[in-house]
Amino acid sequence: MFDAEIAATLLNRWDRGFSTSCNQSPLDILHEGNLSFAREVGNMGAGRAVNLNSFHIECLAFVDGSRVLRIGEAGMVTVWTDWAAIEPLQPLPQHVSREARCARAG
Repeated sequence: MFDAEIAATLLNRWDRGFSTSCNQSPLDILHEGNLSFAREVGNMGAGRAVNLNSFHIECLAFVDGSRVLRIGEAGMVTVWTDWAAIEPLQPLPQHVSREARCARAG
């Protein structure tokens, strides 16, 4: 089991109101569980300005290479998706030809 899978479960429970503390952030809970991570936030959309067609992205990258992320619709109040766990990315073997890589992607 990857760190991101544990974190996604905890963060989604927190977001649904199953937290036991009003004074802690969900990220504090992850730190208490000895989950080390880096937090990255950003915006995605057309142009550089945040507008109604853009999205907020929040990602936590863990030391085992796994990640959790969620996407929120930009607006006056951000509505977030559930946290999703992503396994560490595995590089393609060096002996795989370019044609084989393209065939897999298509």
